[in-house]
Amino acid sequence: MTKQAIDPKVPVNRRKFFLTNTSNPEDHGFSREQVLDMLSIVSDYDEHEAFNDPDFTNDIGTFFEDGVCVEKDIDQAVYWYERAVALGDDLAKSNLADVLRKGTLGYPKDLKRAFELYKSCHLPYAYYRVGEFYEYGWGVEKDLEKAKENYRIAYREDHALAKRKLTEFDFLH
Repeated sequence: MTKQAIDPKVPVNRRKFFLTNTSNPEDHGFSREQVLDMLSIVSDYDEHEAFNDPDFTNDIGTFFEDGVCVEKDIDQAVYWYERAVALGDDLAKSNLADVLRKGTLGYPKDLKRAFELYKSCHLPYAYYRVGEFYEYGWGVEKDLEKAKENYRIAYREDHALAKRKLTEFDFLH
């Protein structure tokens, strides 16, 4: 099977991110000292220039969601993800959408908002999730053609879940 070119009108964010939910800082790409330094900024300042950095605010959200050098606190995680979303960060949109889709750590599910967040970011992972929403009708009307469209984009970007999905759901035609 050969890969087809992606429609150049479909934007894809190829930014790398870590798929982890451990409390080990190294699994998140940081040393313990780096995480503690970042968390000290959060605890020592009401406002700091770093709070306008989407990478910083998204990372703080993941620290609180996964309990990296802090107690797990989903409300704090959502607060920091929301800050990064307001700055237009695709990773934060995807992270927040995951929380809202799953109801992570008891946070209220909101499939409509999760869907909109996934649709607004251009990560291969988000295209895969949008495909699932359309395939299963999670808060949207089922639409297998739209599901296939989104799976196809994720697949062409070598997304692992989309590759696995192809074995059960032919969407390349």
